[in-house]
Amino acid sequence: MGGVKKRNKKSRKNAKKVAWRLFLSIILGLPVVFLAAGYIINYFRGPAKSMAPLFESSVHVMYVFGDSTVAAGDPLMTPRPFGIDWPEGVTKNEPNGRFCNGYTVADLLAKHLNIPIPQSYNSLDKKKVKLEGTGINFASAGCGLLQDTRPFAKFQCYPILDQVHQMLYGPKKWDAKARFDEAVYVISVGGNDLMFSLNGKDPTVFARQLGSEMGNLLKTLYEQVGGRTYFVNNVGPLGCIPNNRERSGLEKKCNQELNVAAVEYNRVLDEVLLNFSRISDDSTVVVVADSHKLFSLLLESPTMFGFSNATAPCCGVWVDSKGMFECNGTSPLCSKSERDGYIFFDGAHTTASANQKFLELCVDKTICSVVGKQLSI
Repeated sequence: MGGVKKRNKKSRKNAKKVAWRLFLSIILGLPVVFLAAGYIINYFRGPAKSMAPLFESSVHVMYVFGDSTVAAGDPLMTPRPFGIDWPEGVTKNEPNGRFCNGYTVADLLAKHLNIPIPQSYNSLDKKKVKLEGTGINFASAGCGLLQDTRPFAKFQCYPILDQVHQMLYGPKKWDAKARFDEAVYVISVGGNDLMFSLNGKDPTVFARQLGSEMGNLLKTLYEQVGGRTYFVNNVGPLGCIPNNRERSGLEKKCNQELNVAAVEYNRVLDEVLLNFSRISDDSTVVVVADSHKLFSLLLESPTMFGFSNATAPCCGVWVDSKGMFECNGTSPLCSKSERDGYIFFDGAHTTASANQKFLELCVDKTICSVVGKQLSI
């Protein structure tokens, strides 16, 4: 770790150059001019574009922190049909542990950057996990920013603090292969805290508490690891996921209390990221991905973006005793030809096609932006 803190002047210049090139492409890349509503519809109904790399080729590695939105962990929690559409021939880092039918947002971002999809730290066999320059995914389903956040008391998962400890102290060997100054640090967390720990608290006060934890996370990665490039996802309209709609009864309404709390947290998150950007050095770049804006757009006008079902899960049967859609090998499952039309794969998680739309709209700057930096063109 001492080598990371004391990297030489040449390495720091390298990091600055990498970060600068990295996000300059977001500002420059893929401008899309929507001249008419008909053009918008045709654009989003059309096939996925072959996009140029978002980042420079000198970015070689990704480290992932967060929850089930980006997790690639314990396969016992995600039996088939999770991972059912994982592409054949992709043998490295198989789909076990992903709460999706295919690639998560983190997987797609890695593919777009032309770097390896990070291996999962929370796999069944931790002996195989090595810090060897191919990245690690520390994300843990069910947990969040707060230590006590989890679906129920005895649920085993790793909150953000534990994930950071895994990075700092888990791998047996730290060396130049880790490429910390060339890494993208992906963070997608906060939804579980609002789902499981809000519990009637003042959403403004609670958002501040979560914001403080996010600030601590960024400070630790910056000071102790040497992270300089960050990709942070905010929280979507949680009240509108299928589980929460179903809990409202026959009306299938969104839970507005959760939606309000998500908006408040995202406002605080913006402040935290802006402050972090201001106090960090010039080589630090932070991109925020507006997941809330994305899913607001998808839920309001699903057909405009190529989706036919915005409210029901592709996989799952409602279980009253659990208060959720349960997706497993015996659950109803939409057909392969239908899956691309669903926004949600199960009662809480998105499909690979929705994740692909996330990436596309990030690259064209619809939902992604650089925090606190104005780049001259």
